[in-house]
Amino acid sequence: MQRYVYGDIEAAEPYEGEDGSRVISFFIFNTEVHLHAYPGDGATADEFSQLDEALKACRDRCQFFEERLSRMRETSDIARAHAASPRPVRVAPETAELICASIGYCERSRGCFDITMGTVTRLWDFHAGVVPSKLALFRALPHVGYEKIHVDAGGPAPQLSIDDAETVLDVGGIAKGYIADDLAGLLERAGVVRFAINLGGNVLVRGGRPGDAGASPAVRAGDAWSVGIVNPRDPAHMRAIVRIADGSVVTSGLHERRFTKGGVTYHHILSPADGMPARTDVASATIIAPRSIDCDGYSTTVLMLGMEEGLAFAEGIDGIEAVLISSSDEVRWTEGIGERLSLVPTLPRW
Repeated sequence: MQRYVYGDIEAAEPYEGEDGSRVISFFIFNTEVHLHAYPGDGATADEFSQLDEALKACRDRCQFFEERLSRMRETSDIARAHAASPRPVRVAPETAELICASIGYCERSRGCFDITMGTVTRLWDFHAGVVPSKLALFRALPHVGYEKIHVDAGGPAPQLSIDDAETVLDVGGIAKGYIADDLAGLLERAGVVRFAINLGGNVLVRGGRPGDAGASPAVRAGDAWSVGIVNPRDPAHMRAIVRIADGSVVTSGLHERRFTKGGVTYHHILSPADGMPARTDVASATIIAPRSIDCDGYSTTVLMLGMEEGLAFAEGIDGIEAVLISSSDEVRWTEGIGERLSLVPTLPRW
């Protein structure tokens, strides 16, 4: 039984999962987090205790990132940089590392991904169905541009500055990937060799599945996990299954947040060019890579580029694979993932 903890995540404690893992579950980063750590064969009480301590360290590490990266917290690194703009502020090394990496993804995105899109996204409300006026977008767009963000890592402590006080830096589109990789490193340093991390859809696994001779068919220790890719036409079902023993799987989809107003459907993936929902024939883009930050960093770009250009873009980047589902339900994928991919038929609509 899953035990979510909302609010104060310090109350979250490890418990026994149905699959024999030790699990910790809590709500942070505006999403549900589930971490599974698997014992070895014949694990002792001390080994279970070590798994629990590693999971609690991950819980505390998530709180660390929430306190530094959330632009809604006045004391966070991001919020302090906004308040001081254009003057620099000292930030945690992790904040500097994440933003430097994020700028790299922006530079490579062909104008599709920008960590200053918070300048525009704050004008939209996908819960209440609010579409910003053309005038509001016209006024906001000149303040969009990752070039306005600077990190100076050369001194005794990293510094972050934002040139334009009207620019909103928001790392929400990439932070979960960075954090998932950080948690994976923490678990590995703690001696955990088999684990599964799910940060609100950012899935990262290491060591393959635990052995289960009683399963049908039997599962050998280290066998690949099966990670589902949601059908954007029918989110209650899967459209494909990816088999992966080590690495990360992340999907960006138009179905995740959307509303219809005045006969027009608006989705949450906005173009830096005009602040409106991106025009694309891709309904969802899934990236598979060893690092979760690469999945986050490239999924939006691949989706926005479209089926043809997006697939070619992914093929041109070493170490990543992609599975694209079009708005007409066509599924295409990069060459390196084919043998680990299974398609699930879309159920007919009656």
